[in-house]
Amino acid sequence: MFTGYGHCYRLDALELTAEHGSNKQHWTHSTLEHFRNILANPDFPCLFGRKAVNGQTCHVLFARAEQLADDVAQGLADYVRHVSPIKPKQRIGSPLVVFLETATDSTLAQQQALAWKVLRGVHARDPHPWPQGVPTDPDDTNWSFCYAGMPLFINMNFPGHQAMKSRNLGPHITLVINPRENFDEVANAGTESGKRIRERIRERVHHYNDGVMPDTLGFFGDADNYEWKQYQLQEAGSLNPPRCPFHAHAATQAVPDILTEN
Repeated sequence: MFTGYGHCYRLDALELTAEHGSNKQHWTHSTLEHFRNILANPDFPCLFGRKAVNGQTCHVLFARAEQLADDVAQGLADYVRHVSPIKPKQRIGSPLVVFLETATDSTLAQQQALAWKVLRGVHARDPHPWPQGVPTDPDDTNWSFCYAGMPLFINMNFPGHQAMKSRNLGPHITLVINPRENFDEVANAGTESGKRIRERIRERVHHYNDGVMPDTLGFFGDADNYEWKQYQLQEAGSLNPPRCPFHAHAATQAVPDILTEN
């Protein structure tokens, strides 16, 4: 029985835990192996992600189906505590990869709706106030999801993606979470080097997806860029909400309908 739900492991430390390797049929083991095989492909678009997996410097979190928001909130709090004291340039290779135990027979739209529901549930469990200076409205171009006082970028990946192969990391919903500042450090839209890095990655996305390129990718802070539209990308069969499914609220406010994932 896997007892590590809700714990944030660095990948190299997880590999050393006996219970992770003892049952190769358990969904946590098979899912992680599938993920590692995908990232081992030299054509996979995200160069930083490939480096983090190859170097085993990324962090990993597993959330069980019946307690998705609880497990993610617990592990995300650990992750934020760990990376907060580290300078952005030194934590670029340390994203948090969150695997959600999810049903295999759901549609892409259902998977996306569940991911947003979990994100709302995680926010409801955040005891920290929303950081000053970060808008709470996702339709503000300077908005980012925040947890434990840290602005984050959340890359949502779904097994239901077919055309958008770069956002399919295996048989379970997978969230790749980075501190927002990381992107400003390595891919700042205000610098020539940042623009070159982004263009290179987007060329790789175009190639990896056989010519399919999302039209919502932009630069943080641009007048026509909304971060939430980059969290979840579109293809045929996607959830297509007119407004962001996430809504911030006061930490002390009870929101009963978002606390249960199933």
